[in-house]
Amino acid sequence: HTGPCQWGTLLSHGYCCNLGSECFAWGTFFEGHDAKDPVPARTGLECRHICQAEPSCVAWTFVLATFPAEELRFSCWLKSRLWTSEETERRHRGVVSGSRHCPLANANTLHQLRVPRTMDLRHEPEGVVRPSWDPTGYAEKAAESILRRGWAVVRNGLDDKAAEALRAASERALEELLSKDPQRIGNRGPRRYSLGSASRTHHMAHLPQWAQLIDTDIITPILKLVFREGDEETDRYVAIGGGGDIVLGLTDSVQWLHVDLPRYEMYDRIHPPPGIGVNFAVHDVSCEGGAMRLVPGTQTLMYQMDRMAPHLESSMLAEMGLSRVFVCPLQRGDLILRDLRTWHAGSANLESEVRHLPNAEFLAPWYAELTRDTADHLAPRQVIPNEIWEGLSSHAKTVTESTRAHGSLVTGFRDKITMPQQFD
Repeated sequence: HTGPCQWGTLLSHGYCCNLGSECFAWGTFFEGHDAKDPVPARTGLECRHICQAEPSCVAWTFVLATFPAEELRFSCWLKSRLWTSEETERRHRGVVSGSRHCPLANANTLHQLRVPRTMDLRHEPEGVVRPSWDPTGYAEKAAESILRRGWAVVRNGLDDKAAEALRAASERALEELLSKDPQRIGNRGPRRYSLGSASRTHHMAHLPQWAQLIDTDIITPILKLVFREGDEETDRYVAIGGGGDIVLGLTDSVQWLHVDLPRYEMYDRIHPPPGIGVNFAVHDVSCEGGAMRLVPGTQTLMYQMDRMAPHLESSMLAEMGLSRVFVCPLQRGDLILRDLRTWHAGSANLESEVRHLPNAEFLAPWYAELTRDTADHLAPRQVIPNEIWEGLSSHAKTVTESTRAHGSLVTGFRDKITMPQQFD
């Protein structure tokens, strides 16, 4: 196993070039013990992804183009047990098998993500503010934490009525996504969905429940401070829309640490940050229920994907002298504000209920101008229908002038919303 090396979502160095990789058992095939009927797949990596999307799957077998029986080629077989040593010794042409997770001891990986160099919100880490305790100073404290540490949590920043309306809208969106994805492949990992990635506009701001998040009494004062140039607050930042992510229950896979912006120019300026994401807890989120994890202080550290594998994450943080925060437990109405450069990831949702975490997204003027008219996922584009825009506050209209649709706008989810994602 040569370590993390991504070629794409369906191929990797370990899969294509390393016959000694512990992740793949070439020539291993065993009959029976099928968790489900076989399904089509393009590579063994995609087959592993399909296995992780099915809670009852323990192992998988993929049939390659060189298999003698043509009718079985490019099929993925989900298994309810691992193969035996005797079955490994019987070599078969044109097949490859693997366990649900690699490394196999996924429970140990999940444990390592929670124990060493890790805090959660019960430890009261710096960056948690409560407007009800400090109504005049909370915004300054939150802004300072975002600029210094890359994140902040604002307790009870969204009222119950707005949280419930947003949750209902997110649940309706999930229902539509699941109708397009019966295998629960997801588009941000198995059983995990990005609303923005699935949307034709890259955002959900065509719906009033998301548009209302652009200007709130709690968030706007923080954003004006974060995006200020010099000592002056500003309202010239750009609200590009928002979406958020959803994780189904019984999801035992985790995301790799990542950043939300694709350009190295995001490191050109420290302040103001290129972008801020605000996630909204629309229900309570436990530490076992798909919580976000993040690494404070990484918003100005160059991101290197080849060091971010979950089973190596703790050792990497120790080597770099960094610590990790699980942003949990959250109560309904809590907010997570994050510099979009901060290393973060979604964690396993071991509970049975779905975890919803909608968001709104904002760019600094310098980064908005840099990405305008590009294909970047978070570049400014027309996302808010005029009839929604007309009902916004004066401030919201100011910060959405470049994302307002002046003509007709095609909204809704794409026809194909799934995207297998596997790395090794």
